[in-house]
Amino acid sequence: MKRIAGVFLFVFVATFVRAQDSSKVITHEIGFNSVSLIKQLISNNPTSTLPQLPYDVFYNLYFNDLIGARIGLGITNLHSETQIQGQSLPRTFDQKSLNLRAGVSYNFVKSKRVTLNGFADVIFEKFSSESVNTSTTQTFPNPVQTFTDKSYNKINGIGGEAGVGVKFNLVKHLSIYAEVPIVFLTEKSTSGIATNRPGVIPQPDNKSTTSLTSIILPTTIYLVLRF
Repeated sequence: MKRIAGVFLFVFVATFVRAQDSSKVITHEIGFNSVSLIKQLISNNPTSTLPQLPYDVFYNLYFNDLIGARIGLGITNLHSETQIQGQSLPRTFDQKSLNLRAGVSYNFVKSKRVTLNGFADVIFEKFSSESVNTSTTQTFPNPVQTFTDKSYNKINGIGGEAGVGVKFNLVKHLSIYAEVPIVFLTEKSTSGIATNRPGVIPQPDNKSTTSLTSIILPTTIYLVLRF
């Protein structure tokens, strides 16, 4: 009797596990900005062509492939040097940016090949650029003097976005995805110039706050892995 009960228990557990596997509750998605990757491969300045969404990679977590949470991240770090004739040090330029988004998504149309989703996110951006020019001069019989001129710009932004996206399933675990968001953003900017030249009076920073609304066209194509 115990042996028969054990067999029934084994069959029940095996059937339950098989049912769980066949009705997957959680779906993971990882997307990569394929256009940005291609532009970086073929261009030294990938920001010079079509505007892209600032998120290089995203992660979605769906429940029953219907409603889910999503995050996105984009980071850039650019450094360049330009040699100036007659100067020992080059002119330098540094640019950094950080873009984050976090929100929810809902698949309102699903078929074998095409999925349409609506989404809403909170977004955050941080941007900074700095240009430094170092020069030397000498007026006989005075010693050589070194002057440094630095211009800088900083932007902090916070806001939200909402829109729709379309996903085309190539194979079971591979899709391509594009979306059209309406972005609402408030940016606080700080810019200024600093120098160590004698007789130059330091000027206060220029500060401003800007609110903007924009629609970003679906020029960003993401390659999405689903598992």
